[in-house]
Amino acid sequence: MSERLCPRCSSTGAIEDYQGREDNTVVWTIYRCVTCCFSWRDSEPASTIGAGVRSADFAVDAGNLDRYPKILQQ
Repeated sequence: MSERLCPRCSSTGAIEDYQGREDNTVVWTIYRCVTCCFSWRDSEPASTIGAGVRSADFAVDAGNLDRYPKILQQ
């Protein structure tokens, strides 16, 4: 697997969480960023997951995650 770029914080190294299959063929994959915990499905539109297309309003600064309040903790 090549390194996945997180659509939210631009970190690399997201992990594959699940693959949706139909007739034993992978039709979508869910990835999760290990830096900011954002999850996304690779079949979502570019406006949601595309680097340079996704609105900067939804970005987070991976170098300063402590500035964001934690609602749920692992």
